[in-house]
Amino acid sequence: MVNLPIEYSDKPVTPFGGMALLKRFIDQTGIRDHLATLDLPEGGSNRAYDPVHIIESFWLGIWTGASR
Repeated sequence: MVNLPIEYSDKPVTPFGGMALLKRFIDQTGIRDHLATLDLPEGGSNRAYDPVHIIESFWLGIWTGASR
């Protein structure tokens, strides 16, 4: 595993600045694997979204400052 240096900067900060850290967090915790073991509701259509993707998208939206 490679360490990601964290340092202070005078540059403007956007919500996307921490996306690499969030991806690493999700990968290291194995949350995707855990979510896949849960009895989440499945869509009945062949075009339905994977419930794990919906949950991850919701979390990432919240973490990056999404509103409604």
